[in-house]
Amino acid sequence: MQVRDLKWAFFSYGHNLGDFTRALETAIGMKQSGAQVKFFNHGGIHNKHIAEAGIEAEDLQPELTWEQHKVIMDINRYKAAVGTPLPVTREQWIKMAEADLKAFDEYQPNGVYAGLNLSCMISVPYAKLPMVTQVPTVNCPAFIHNEMYNMPNTMERNFFMRHVLPGMIKRKIMKKVLLGNSAGASLTTFNEARKHFGLKPIYNITDLVRGDITLLPDLPVLSGLAEKDLNSGYYYTGPIFSGIEFPLDDQIRKVFSRPGLKVYCSLGSSGYPETLREIIAALRQNSNLNIVCATTTILDPEELKPFSENFYATRFLPATKVNALADIAVLHGGQGTIQNAVWAGTPVVGIGFQAEQQANIDGIAREGMAIRIPIYSVNSKRILKAVNEISKEKYRNRARQIQTQVRSTNGVRKSVELMNQLVLGQLPESKKFS
Repeated sequence: MQVRDLKWAFFSYGHNLGDFTRALETAIGMKQSGAQVKFFNHGGIHNKHIAEAGIEAEDLQPELTWEQHKVIMDINRYKAAVGTPLPVTREQWIKMAEADLKAFDEYQPNGVYAGLNLSCMISVPYAKLPMVTQVPTVNCPAFIHNEMYNMPNTMERNFFMRHVLPGMIKRKIMKKVLLGNSAGASLTTFNEARKHFGLKPIYNITDLVRGDITLLPDLPVLSGLAEKDLNSGYYYTGPIFSGIEFPLDDQIRKVFSRPGLKVYCSLGSSGYPETLREIIAALRQNSNLNIVCATTTILDPEELKPFSENFYATRFLPATKVNALADIAVLHGGQGTIQNAVWAGTPVVGIGFQAEQQANIDGIAREGMAIRIPIYSVNSKRILKAVNEISKEKYRNRARQIQTQVRSTNGVRKSVELMNQLVLGQLPESKKFS
């Protein structure tokens, strides 16, 4: 069998722009390799871009709704209480998995790219198909075991947790929690559905998102975790971020053509709307700053009006192009968002809302091209101070150096190679399917 004989089924969590765009870019690369590719969706506001990329897609029922997604986001950001159950019933999980299995039966794939689509964590093992997941490095057990996983700021709800308890102790707490049964309560209905299919329960996030191989669209220089320390079955591929061609509005060029510091701001699809309002209000206090903001799905740009000669906001924009035009970026720390900035050589002020986002910002802060502001410390003074500091030449120089390292990689090509090697019997993990 050769690559041109292979059929890949692609899934993603279509409400999450980061997971969706990594899946789409990988699917495009897989199609270019000569393999057959088809997307299957359980809902998602970003899925319209699949057809735009020239890839066949099929909608499966039932869908994960936007309302369910909002609850999941609150759980991920620790905005909801620890142990809050996922807003999906046992019956919905079972029906989603059954829809997957019917799709497998009709399409007959050689392998499945699951992304963060959780119904695949039921259907693919049941079907005994090779499964590939692609997750941030914080979800690699070695990252947690090596005590690199900082406590999310959203969990630090009092002065003692924020300023007294040592970081080393907090990392030990997170290690014990995350490698234990921390997600058991949230996954109750999910595990009831797994039991229905004769599968063992899953109790923590690292196990939940682990595939037969798990791809990390990252590099040691960005994550801080050495390649030699990765767990078996985990592979660095290099960065992958969106190639979706949103139009570059003329207003963006006008704002960035003015004298002064050019600032790009985005909190992705997981930031808090109130935090975005506070950041923009702070930046607009300095008339020397020319600001372009992507509000995505968290805020209507109309809420940030009035626009002016040095401020413009829109929902979506081509992040790679805008980063390249900007002098600095104020970002939430999502993996694709950070990698866009690194690719462009743009220094970052970061405000993370999830542990993964904090880790992404901390990774490039260690390398000297970012400053992270804890979510509980966001205020006008802190924002403007960080923007002034990050605009210094030492940060720009370091950003250009890291840019050179990242641009020497091709995350999509490496991902495609590893996926095809898995199903062609060329990786140690392939033995499971021989």
